[in-house]
Amino acid sequence: MATGTKVDLAKRIILAGDKPFWQQELQHIFIKEGWQVFEWEKGQAGAAEIVRIHNIPVLLYAIGAESADSKTGCDCQELLTVLQACRENGVRQVYLLSSLLSQPLAGQREPASLAAALAERIGSSWAEVSGCRFMILRLPEVYGPGCQAQDGFMGRSLYALLQGGMVASRTAGRRSFIYRDDAVYGIYRAVSRQYSGAPLSLTAGNGLGWEELPRLLQQVTGRTCPMDIMAEAADSYAMNTSGENVAEQELGWREKYTLPEGLRLTWEYVQASLVKEKEASAAARQQAKRQLRWQKAVPYIENAAGCCLMAAVMAFQQGTPVNPVINFDINYVYIGAMGWLYGKHQALLAMVLSTVLLFVGLVWQGNTWVGLLYVPAVLIHVSMYLFVAVLTGYVADSRKHEREAADWQVAQYKERVEFFKKLYEENLEVKDHLYHQIVNSDDSIGRLYRIIRNLDSVELENIFTQAAAVTAQVLDVQDIAIYVVGADQRYLRQKVRMGRLANQQPRSLCVADSPYLQTVLREKAIYINRELVKDTPDMAAPIVHQGQVIAVIEIFGMKFEQWSLYQQNLLSITVRLIASSMGRAYQYESEIQQRRYMADTRIMQEDEFRKIIEELRARRKLQGDLPIAMLRVDMTGMDYRGLDERLTGVIRNEDFVGLLAGNIYVLLPDADEEVTAMVQRRLQKRGLATWADEGIV
Repeated sequence: MATGTKVDLAKRIILAGDKPFWQQELQHIFIKEGWQVFEWEKGQAGAAEIVRIHNIPVLLYAIGAESADSKTGCDCQELLTVLQACRENGVRQVYLLSSLLSQPLAGQREPASLAAALAERIGSSWAEVSGCRFMILRLPEVYGPGCQAQDGFMGRSLYALLQGGMVASRTAGRRSFIYRDDAVYGIYRAVSRQYSGAPLSLTAGNGLGWEELPRLLQQVTGRTCPMDIMAEAADSYAMNTSGENVAEQELGWREKYTLPEGLRLTWEYVQASLVKEKEASAAARQQAKRQLRWQKAVPYIENAAGCCLMAAVMAFQQGTPVNPVINFDINYVYIGAMGWLYGKHQALLAMVLSTVLLFVGLVWQGNTWVGLLYVPAVLIHVSMYLFVAVLTGYVADSRKHEREAADWQVAQYKERVEFFKKLYEENLEVKDHLYHQIVNSDDSIGRLYRIIRNLDSVELENIFTQAAAVTAQVLDVQDIAIYVVGADQRYLRQKVRMGRLANQQPRSLCVADSPYLQTVLREKAIYINRELVKDTPDMAAPIVHQGQVIAVIEIFGMKFEQWSLYQQNLLSITVRLIASSMGRAYQYESEIQQRRYMADTRIMQEDEFRKIIEELRARRKLQGDLPIAMLRVDMTGMDYRGLDERLTGVIRNEDFVGLLAGNIYVLLPDADEEVTAMVQRRLQKRGLATWADEGIV
């Protein structure tokens, strides 16, 4: 960077995800406008460090055309890794370059691209959890110079047309296209203007119809475009299009290149690229042929060079290959070297050349060619040449064959290892699939454990809330009511309810008016409504603590197949676990009485009172319609013990009194306006002035 140039430290962006063919143009436009551009390489361990070190505020995650057309989905792990790194390293804005294929076509429920739809869903969910800004920019199919045959439907069509093939699709319809330069400029406008609205589509108009495509391609290319609808084709032409140019309103962006003009430029590039590809292919073939010829010629060249070297040595030694000092024939070295390096073929050639050199030297010394053939010493010398050539060549060829055999064995072992690895991975996948089926089945120990684990609490109100949720999940029912048995065992008060049918049940039950309740309280056993008695639950189970029934779980609206001994056993086990948890909660309450309540009163300390409020909020979230009233008590001229005495016999057993923000409140669960007014009148008769304080719960 030149000295004196001002750099906006906020203008830094990192590009992640797929690398579309127009990514280089996208980088150029950002760099041109003074941005620093970084790239996130997939699988690179230090990619997150780049974000942290350079304090990059903006990330652009792209889903390429090949991924958008995929029927399987995106690389979820890579996307989550990038998003997690963004959250941990202070990235403030994340833009997802998605596709219009993420939206379902008219009359269809599933999106045209599972990859794009899944990426949008993952990013939006991540934004809700992390609180980071996440924007979606949906692109139509991008085309232009630089595209290849795999880059979208238009790229495949142009390359197929150039090679004399057919343009095929699974379905017809309409499809939107955008030129490369228009797309990158629209993306830049969205990022530079910090767009943060709803998902934005960089397109206008209703797209190009399937029946219009042949005429347009013929107009641009001058070639007839054969087209067909093939049921087994890999891609579908239809795409969800948008007629309104929202991007122009939000970003001031509009397309500069019309579709015919952009196609003309793209067609010129495709033609030129095909010519370059053919030239490069021809050049590569010629280069391969030259390399092959050179590899074959090198042994002969070295052999000839060795022969020339031996001739020079013989000329230096007065025409003899035998060195007079050490009495050793140097041709043995020449023949042996060729044998060791290139095998028997070059060794025999070296032997022939050495023999010629030997005879030439002897003739030079005054011998005749015919006479040399009858000299035994010469013939033995030539035989020694042949022996050295055969020996070294045989050893070299044997080693070569051994290496080739070893390489073949290694290749076979690798093939077998790959086969067994693939088989192992398939078995592992099947095992994991079966494992998840078993663990997630309705009666699996793992599933029951995960559900029952919600009862691990020592807060009594929370256990009542979780008891309803646990029973609903274990028995797969929707309508549940839990009633608390009064101290005199004459009345039951509804504590928790779930479902429409449970909401229609009375808030209080009289034991004398309900024969099934008398049976449950007397026998402490599960009641089954086999006679289908009206205004009676399908099943009712007692929760027993220290030999006394303290609550009753009632189930309504059971399905026909759930009237079984299996369901009865599940309910029996569930209520025993609930009773065990309640026993621990009662014991815990008895041990922390001094810390939980103010001395000798039923008025709760502030921390414990807040726990009750949070537990009731969770219960209201569970059942959806739990009215809760908070009455602030006027403590003028009265202490805590005096207040406790006045409250005795006025409020219900399930009501709570506690300290909150310096004031005393009476908390009335499941109390509507009528019940609240009645309680206030009772308190007024005892000389207690109260005010309803809304907004606390």
